[in-house]
Amino acid sequence: MIKNHKLLIDKNCPMCVVYGSTFTKLDMVDSNTITPYQLVSEEFTTTIDMHRAQNEIALHDTVTGETIYGLDSMIHIFSQGKSWISKPLHFPLIYAPLKQLYKFITYNRKVIVGGKRTPVNERTCEPDVNYFYRTLFIFFTAVFTGLVLNNYTYHITDYFGFQTPWYVEYMICFGQVVWQGVMITLWSRKNSWDYLGNMSAVSALGGILLLPILLLQQFIELHPYLYIGYFMLVVGVMLLEHIRRCRNMHLGWIPTVSWLTFRNVVLGIIILLFS
Repeated sequence: MIKNHKLLIDKNCPMCVVYGSTFTKLDMVDSNTITPYQLVSEEFTTTIDMHRAQNEIALHDTVTGETIYGLDSMIHIFSQGKSWISKPLHFPLIYAPLKQLYKFITYNRKVIVGGKRTPVNERTCEPDVNYFYRTLFIFFTAVFTGLVLNNYTYHITDYFGFQTPWYVEYMICFGQVVWQGVMITLWSRKNSWDYLGNMSAVSALGGILLLPILLLQQFIELHPYLYIGYFMLVVGVMLLEHIRRCRNMHLGWIPTVSWLTFRNVVLGIIILLFS
């Protein structure tokens, strides 16, 4: 168990709270280690790079005064001082991709969980908007969602006697990014990258929720109406989540109206072209 350390986490980030609590429950760190970034005392802020700690979780040794950040702090906690664990993880061919994965997650953590903004009277723990990792997040979620929808909508369109080309769902997913990107730039430019990240997270959520039905149909035959009904249920969940996230970003109803308009317009075009 790691003692005499302070692990700074964002108390307004559900993801950070969960892994901080998990470390404590698994006795990887003692009960005094997990410390909210917003509440850490001035005694430690003078020796910790507080800006870097917003982007990469900081593990501060209260005895030596040394601080390690990001992936290195995670490896330190998981290895618990055991070199047979830490050395392989620091091997360049393993460390380099893990480092990229860590950055991909940490720079997008706020849009992944869709948490509320930090209150104005608290110390801010918002990661910087990294355009490279945000673009990767938007790209990969669009590809993932398009792949799932391709496999799912086949069971619906086939029932109605028509099929769409494989690329249609990908065009829809990337088209929505462009459509909403233009809308949010006109409506609230300063929130554009945060909104697109949150919207992509909602799309990924929809894709994940469709996976159980795709898995189930591998074992039993499902009626087409089940696919339709479940799909509508998932869309409803996505709509509520989209509204929640827009409310957290104080964007009002315009993004949601635009989001729904795009989906309805596309549905109409698909029916006209392929049915």
